[in-house]
Amino acid sequence: MSELNYLQFQEIDSSSDDISDEHRHQDEIVLDDGIDEENLENYWDQVVQDIHKDPDWFTFSDE
Repeated sequence: MSELNYLQFQEIDSSSDDISDEHRHQDEIVLDDGIDEENLENYWDQVVQDIHKDPDWFTFSDE
């Protein structure tokens, strides 16, 4: 049996770390912001256009 099954995380001693409070893990994730669908769609279209302009890009159907 693997020894990895017995490993457990240890608590972090905050007195000896140098992580600022703004970079500490937060338990809550707030996803209240709405999505601007038009902006996202325009951005994604630009990504697709950039991919097609890449000289190394190809479709698998071309093989």
